[in-house]
Amino acid sequence: MHKILIVEDEATLRDSYKLILSTVPYDVSVASDGAQALELCETNKFDLILLDIMMPHVDGVTFLKRYNDTPGPKSKVVVMSNLSSGDELSKAMALGAHRSVVKADVSPRELLALVRKEVGAA
Repeated sequence: MHKILIVEDEATLRDSYKLILSTVPYDVSVASDGAQALELCETNKFDLILLDIMMPHVDGVTFLKRYNDTPGPKSKVVVMSNLSSGDELSKAMALGAHRSVVKADVSPRELLALVRKEVGAA
């Protein structure tokens, strides 16, 4: 079973993404900011990380900087943000994000298709 980490500060979105992906089923973990995500990555290997950029405490760009400094193989990262362009998104891509999508434009069906494309069916 593929392991997915959702890093999203908005509880409604985080819970919705988890519910959608758990129906496949994927093994889904959640974090409300980059600090929680880094803690989860210390003890888990994820196939895919869905990462918001704009979050309190530790944002997505800071998460990627710190994550890249940790030892071991890296998970594939897809940035899911309402930023369609800009400095923060460019930084995330430069730090190794695989792709980015505008989360306001992603339907549940498109989210499943995106994850299947990145890691395959569960």
